[in-house]
Amino acid sequence: MNRVLALVLVATLVTACGGGGGGSAPAPISVPGAPTLNSLPTIAPGVKNNELRIYVDAGPDDTVYNVNRLYTDVTVCYPGMSSAGSPTQCQTINHVLVDTGSFGLRLLSSAMAPALNLDRETVTGGLPLINCAQFVDLSFAWGPVVRADVVLGGKTAASVPIQVIADPSFNSPADTCSVGGTAMTTAKALGANGILGIGLFKEDCGERCNNIVNNGSYYTCTDANCTVITGAKTTSLDQQVQNPVPLFDTDNNGVQIALPAITSTGVPTWDGILTFGIGTQSLASVTVLTPDSSGYFTTVLAGQNLPNFTRSFIDSGSNGLFFESAIEKCGDGFYCPTSPTTLLATLVDAKGASSPELLFPIGNATDLFASRTNTVRNHVFPTLAGDIPGHPSTFDWGLPFFYGRRVFFGIEGQASTLGTGPFYAF
Repeated sequence: MNRVLALVLVATLVTACGGGGGGSAPAPISVPGAPTLNSLPTIAPGVKNNELRIYVDAGPDDTVYNVNRLYTDVTVCYPGMSSAGSPTQCQTINHVLVDTGSFGLRLLSSAMAPALNLDRETVTGGLPLINCAQFVDLSFAWGPVVRADVVLGGKTAASVPIQVIADPSFNSPADTCSVGGTAMTTAKALGANGILGIGLFKEDCGERCNNIVNNGSYYTCTDANCTVITGAKTTSLDQQVQNPVPLFDTDNNGVQIALPAITSTGVPTWDGILTFGIGTQSLASVTVLTPDSSGYFTTVLAGQNLPNFTRSFIDSGSNGLFFESAIEKCGDGFYCPTSPTTLLATLVDAKGASSPELLFPIGNATDLFASRTNTVRNHVFPTLAGDIPGHPSTFDWGLPFFYGRRVFFGIEGQASTLGTGPFYAF
């Protein structure tokens, strides 16, 4: 069982060919064995149009043992087709990882129907714009930027720049992107068919890539055959891979993730609700944390002989709580205490405001992974935690933090009843 660590901004924890399509939507085509197109999904009765089902389960077919991975289903359409009278140039992709630690939609090429034929974003000379997204564990996603309408439940963001991961036309990532890490090129490697980044920020790199040449996030080619990769000069905000939520017409100031509490040490599956828009319900007794400009706050662990974790963040895309500790470790760096261990933490934001004290138990990962419910293997664990080597000041509050909570993410510059983003709240 592999750990899943957050996809983060290149400017924070890590440094971070071919021609485009035509101007109009091509007719759908049939490719044997390939994903196929479909019309837009309908909203289930009783479900609000700003709500989307999220779920934790075994993951996509033909993948390894997945635990604590929060998924949803995402529909992408050729730009303009989501509002057509009879939309057909659309595809719904399941098991897309819901990641509040990143920003923008990234889909595996292998999960996308070729008939979508999405137009590639280009730079000067009509050469393709290519994106590099790096993970804390040095794994990375590489692929071109294309435009698509993104449909999430009853909400649509039109003509959004998204990344196509592992497009076979771009199978030679730049050395400065790979940095000796593992390429996330398949559902087996990623544990998902894509990543839906709906965190605090609007773009995946922002002003940094808008102003800096060779920024480590965006690249292009030196010729039409894309035989040589080079860093893009700069990448404007409207060309960068973008968080689709602030692009909605309404309910665009942030998101809420609500997952019920789990009363056992593990269960096979779990469902919750992703709500778009903050301020549509009672928000009494909510703790609001204002992060620094990089999205971090500080975690203080009581009774631990450890420095404060000044690079702390809340991330649904990480499958455990990750931080350095003296707790006994087992396979792949997960914690396996010999006796039940419960820690106490206080979260302190960039303005000095503190959360109430939080109690969180740490389970034995080996025992958790071996557990079953009525002979069915468990995939949902509220006490899973592990270390994060090389990042002693980092505390990654991953998916176990979400069980039994409503967790809000206010998007930068967007006003809400909890204040103007960016902020975390729970």
